[in-house]
Amino acid sequence: MSEDVWARSYPFWDAYFGIVLVVTIALVSADGEQPGHVRAVAITLLVLLSVAYALAGRRAVRGARTSRHGYWYGAAMLVLFIPAALMVPATAVALSALAPQAFMSFRPPLATSLVVTLFAGPAILFAVSADVSPVLVACVSVVILSSSALLGVFIDRLGAQNTERARLIAELERTRAELAEVSREAGVLAERERLAGDIHDTLAQGFTGITLLVQAAEAELGESRHLTLAVRTAQENLAETRALIAALAPPSLADASLEEALHRLAKNFETPAKVLVEGTARPLAPATELALLRVAQEGLANVRKHARASAAELALVYTPQSVRLTLTDDGCGFDPEAARDGFGLRGMRGRVTRAGGTLSVASEPGAGTALTVELPCSAS
Repeated sequence: MSEDVWARSYPFWDAYFGIVLVVTIALVSADGEQPGHVRAVAITLLVLLSVAYALAGRRAVRGARTSRHGYWYGAAMLVLFIPAALMVPATAVALSALAPQAFMSFRPPLATSLVVTLFAGPAILFAVSADVSPVLVACVSVVILSSSALLGVFIDRLGAQNTERARLIAELERTRAELAEVSREAGVLAERERLAGDIHDTLAQGFTGITLLVQAAEAELGESRHLTLAVRTAQENLAETRALIAALAPPSLADASLEEALHRLAKNFETPAKVLVEGTARPLAPATELALLRVAQEGLANVRKHARASAAELALVYTPQSVRLTLTDDGCGFDPEAARDGFGLRGMRGRVTRAGGTLSVASEPGAGTALTVELPCSAS
């Protein structure tokens, strides 16, 4: 997924915190009104606050709101910043970085409470030390806290918009991948249909012509073992060619539902085949319908080539979360372990995996075969 703007902004927040911390430490160091050892303790607390940010704060502002790291960093703010601010009033400058971090780490109500608590100490100290009117201190406090609240609302809404944008980007990329897969499948189908037409116009017509010519020669010259064998060979190859044409040109989904396409596929199959539909049918993603149809087609082709079955069945089952297609036959069966994904299974398995589904085979020699495909039931 494309990297969103909010994620790219985190290093700038780190840099901003670092700059504010350095400026705060410089102001504390230059505050000549406080004894040297008091300033040293305040600077130590600020340095420890930077360590707390590195260990927990960075994860708090980057992770989910009100996380375990957020609580740890919030506690570090209270324990380390408030004493430093009470010792050296210049420490209050750090609030310009701590307030945004609070709103990035917690939901607005909790973040507002944290900022009020952090601001209360410096405000009270300023009112007492400067002998300023309580009304003025209250007004200034309201303005500062209101600004912090507005900043928090802005950050909260920006984060919500970023989350929604990230969801939309992920959905767009997922849709683009599905469209690319559908386009690729459409290209493959077009090429296969072209090949089917070429085979029909060349090989199929050629075998038909050979059969007619040999039969005419047999009628004129009399029965001959070689001529009879030639006719039978041409007819068998013509049948194989027609089956190949049918495999290359599947029923179209453009003008029919998946169930109708499966019925057409079963109707044109040489071996008797029936289609069963269970559950409530609903529209599926084009890629899902195409994958199911192609698996049914390739599975029936394998039944024709290898199973020597007298009957086959296609069962399409809709469940709330998925759609399942099961192809069963009463043929000779095989050992799936020994086959090592033979009989065309490797291609079907790859197709199903790309569509996000699973494929399983149940079979044993002499007991027929059951091929089951299950795909997520995503809507079109």
